[in-house]
Amino acid sequence: MRLAILALLLTGGAACSAQKAPGGGDDDGGGDDTSPDAPPADACAGVPAEGTCTSATDLVRCVDGAVQTEACTGACITAATGAASCVGIEVCAGVGPLGRCDGDTLTRCDGGVAIGDCAAAGKTCAYTDDAVGYACVAPASVGKLRVAGTIRWEDRKLEPGVLGPPEPVPARGGMVALLDGADATLATVSAADDGTYVMHYDAPAGAQVRVVMYSRSRATARPARVRDAQGYLHAFGGAPFAAGATAPQDLLVKASATNGAAWNVLDNAVTAMDWLKARGVATLVPVYMYWQLGARTGSYYQGADNSLHLDGDDGYDDVVALHELGHYMQDEYSASDNPGGAHDGSPADPRLAWGEGSATWVALAIRNVPYYIDYSAGGGWWVELENRVHAASMAGGMSQNISEWMVAELMFDTTDPAGEDSVDGSVEETGKVFFDYIPRPAAARGRPGIDLVEFLDGWFVEHGLASCAVMRELVHGKYKFPYDFKGPGGVCP
Repeated sequence: MRLAILALLLTGGAACSAQKAPGGGDDDGGGDDTSPDAPPADACAGVPAEGTCTSATDLVRCVDGAVQTEACTGACITAATGAASCVGIEVCAGVGPLGRCDGDTLTRCDGGVAIGDCAAAGKTCAYTDDAVGYACVAPASVGKLRVAGTIRWEDRKLEPGVLGPPEPVPARGGMVALLDGADATLATVSAADDGTYVMHYDAPAGAQVRVVMYSRSRATARPARVRDAQGYLHAFGGAPFAAGATAPQDLLVKASATNGAAWNVLDNAVTAMDWLKARGVATLVPVYMYWQLGARTGSYYQGADNSLHLDGDDGYDDVVALHELGHYMQDEYSASDNPGGAHDGSPADPRLAWGEGSATWVALAIRNVPYYIDYSAGGGWWVELENRVHAASMAGGMSQNISEWMVAELMFDTTDPAGEDSVDGSVEETGKVFFDYIPRPAAARGRPGIDLVEFLDGWFVEHGLASCAVMRELVHGKYKFPYDFKGPGGVCP
């Protein structure tokens, strides 16, 4: 379907109304009407029954002699037949920050739905660069040949003690390249969020070429790479084909492949970066993730070079990957004075408890599931962090050693709606403390450095004292942590 070029903004819900157009028929049935109740021949003043777009988001059509208007939730589009219709914001689900090409139809979702017919403007839909992505461009600016297809990988859904069966999913934002017979790169693009890609290239007639997908997100909105132990991107290639062939070139990385989980690691980075963007982070610092099947490195984050290392059996451990990405977020967008070292959830230095517990909160908040899960053959281990309480001691003081699990539990309780706990919170409210207050605390209280006391201080600085009663019930009643409720945000009554 070819669509008229539109520049769109996201609007509210649809609203319909009907009214007579100016110059409607006489009430007495005069004129050329064949019956007193028939509408005049031009009752809609030229508005067609098949509809027309009057703006980026407004559609009008002639229905039973009256003009009907509709405000589209996403966009008003016009097909090649001339008929107009509304599309919803749901079309953005498979697009991503770099857009998508379907033939010469361009779809963008930069704050709202934008759909355009490049061919109608004498252009073609093609990939431009890693900041803009797909756009309508002059045909002469891209290669004469074109290849398109879909790249996917097999996910295995993670639950406590269970790794689900392989399930094909799109390789969102994955890097795709076209190589010639000598492995020289002819073109490189990114896949849309539905896994589709389009590449334009030049090659001699009859030359053999092949499509290869890599474990990298090239978009400046999602700068992430997954490397093997030697520092190379993981790659998966398709069979060679003749240059100029038009058949779709689809790729599927099986979970059974030795590098199959690399794309799961990348997908977690994409998820985390989208979550950061939704929290208001405008510019993202690249993250470099290392994983190789069979490696025995343990899982950890290294702030000196923004590198995240996952153990060889953690390829499908979404929570572990997101926890380590939580350390990346602390390093770049929040703060932590984590002294490091071994930790197992036992009461520890409150700075370590903050560093590890708040990183776990990131993983729980992104997944909206209160489980830390580390899967391995035989089931691995997991900790439930909603109903289970790793309490402190009301007699221990605010600088006492505490469990990292308690920090994650308490933060998750300020994130989820009231039910299991007294606080009716949200990710946005807790995230505001994590991203806005923690990097610049007003005072150093409790143990010197960033710990749970700074988070609680920040809660009242950012949100005021209206939640004093429910926070006291949560902090003192549920977690037995002797916070004094006398921080820089004010003294709770």
